[in-house]
Amino acid sequence: MDEYQIWSNMNSGLISNAIYFAGVAFLLWVAFRAANQIRAEDAGVFNKTLVSLFSLGIIFNGLFTGALAFNIVEGTAYSLSQLESISTFSQTFVDAYDVGAPESGMNIFTANPINTGWWLVVTVMLFGRIWTKA
Repeated sequence: MDEYQIWSNMNSGLISNAIYFAGVAFLLWVAFRAANQIRAEDAGVFNKTLVSLFSLGIIFNGLFTGALAFNIVEGTAYSLSQLESISTFSQTFVDAYDVGAPESGMNIFTANPINTGWWLVVTVMLFGRIWTKA
């Protein structure tokens, strides 16, 4: 693979990731709407549990999307570092993001700590809305 193909693959991956995140953002809005409705109606434990499970699924997908973005960038840096000659821009990119060979697995909690913190706040907001009284 040459440098251009590596950059093209990264761009395709980031575009796909952004589209997937748009879906996650929409579902997050749905989860907050459901949490507000649960609280307004003072729903029972069964309904609260269903909305909680739905919210956990969205949170997992959000964590995965954020970790995947970092994985795409780090994989690109690694691929570029394996080429014999690269442009100055690519070398700067490799210097900034290269962490060595990709790991065999990706941890959605440690891949992107800022993303994890953001989703932790979302989790507290959602579950606080679902499980506390007005």
